[in-house]
Amino acid sequence: MTHYFKNSENLPHNRKEITFRFLGINYTFNVDDGVFSKSKPDDGSLLLVENILMQNVQGKVLDLGSGYGLISVLLKHQQTDLQVTAYEVNERAVECALRTVQRMKLDVDFRNQDVLSGIEGEYDVVVTNPPIRAGKQVVYAFFDLANKHLTKDGCLYVVIRRQQGAASAFKALQLRFENVERIDLHKGFEIIKACKPLTLD
Repeated sequence: MTHYFKNSENLPHNRKEITFRFLGINYTFNVDDGVFSKSKPDDGSLLLVENILMQNVQGKVLDLGSGYGLISVLLKHQQTDLQVTAYEVNERAVECALRTVQRMKLDVDFRNQDVLSGIEGEYDVVVTNPPIRAGKQVVYAFFDLANKHLTKDGCLYVVIRRQQGAASAFKALQLRFENVERIDLHKGFEIIKACKPLTLD
């Protein structure tokens, strides 16, 4: 079985485009076999973007596990003053993302790298639709990275399905951030906002 959160060098390519409407605008993204949500945009990711835009975030944004760029591209296109950096381990997902931003003429810094091997910089906002199927250890490692790379007043925005561990993720975030709250719940997806990273041992 091929997992979208790993590289799949032996999987044949099936490059195509998906088109959808979001906040009154038509978008087209490049996708391929072996990437997450290749048939249509992920509902949880779209809900996450909507909520982040309503928060009026500013500054430098880090997207952990960015896939084919859905969250990063939508945020940048909707709010062009954001500086967006995105990390993704899946090489073909990054290739898709780069084709999309080149066509749209958007400046998003996509990096083909496993975030668990280390990332650079300090950010005002971290966003993630974490790879739940990779297991809690990986998901919570994403939370640790957000804790480490956020500014002191920075915030992490996470989307997780209720049935896939949202309650335990909320508790895990409370160990890493001073303020944690659920800001939306729709069709089983929870949007969690975690602000002010705590100092971890």
